[in-house]
Amino acid sequence: MSKVEFVKSPFCMKCGKPLTNDGEFCMDCMKKETSFNCGRAAFVYNKYMKKSIEDFKYHGRTEYAEFYARNMFEAYGGWIESLSPDALIPVPVHINRELKRGYNQSGIIVDVLGKLTGIQVIHNLLVRSKDTIAQNKLPDRERKENLHNAFSIVRESWELYQNVKCVIIIDDIYTTGSTIEECSYVLRCADIENIYFLCTCIGKGY
Repeated sequence: MSKVEFVKSPFCMKCGKPLTNDGEFCMDCMKKETSFNCGRAAFVYNKYMKKSIEDFKYHGRTEYAEFYARNMFEAYGGWIESLSPDALIPVPVHINRELKRGYNQSGIIVDVLGKLTGIQVIHNLLVRSKDTIAQNKLPDRERKENLHNAFSIVRESWELYQNVKCVIIIDDIYTTGSTIEECSYVLRCADIENIYFLCTCIGKGY
C-alpha cells in the first residue's frame, strides 16, 4: 500500500487520468470524440502496479483481483451507485488467449465487483472475435487499427438483455483508451445508451 499511487483530483473528467494541469480534460480527450460517456480508475499505472498487473495477468496471481476490486469499489462505489447501471461488462479476451492463460483477468475483477455492488455481471454479451496482437507491443497510433472489428455482440445474449441500457465496462488498464473505445462503439451500436468504464490502473494525462 505504501508503493501504490491512487488516482486523486485533479483528473480528466472524461477518462479519469490524473492531470498535471488545471484543465477539466487531458490532451487526448480534448482531441477526440468517444463512444463512452466517461470513466474512472483506482490506481496510477506506476512501476509497482505494472509489476503487479503483469503477475496477475501472466503468472497466475488471480488472488490479486480481490485487492484491485475492493479498492476500485472503495474509491468509486458512490459513483457507481449514482450511475445506476443495469450491468457490469468485462473486456473480453480472445478464446485462444483465455485458453493459454487459463482465465480472463477482467472477468475475475468484475465478478468481485459484482458481489460488492450487487449489480449483475454479463460475461456473454461482448466477445473478442479477432485474435489481435497484444496492445502493449504496439505504438500508440497502431493500437486502434489493431482492434478494428476485434469485438462483437453475441446476438442471443443481446436478445436476452434487451432491457440493458446503461453499463460499466471493467478492465485492468487504460492507456490510450483504444480497447475501451472499441468495446464502447460495439455496445453503442447494440442500442446501449449509456456506457461508462472503470479500470484498475490508468496512465497519467497532460
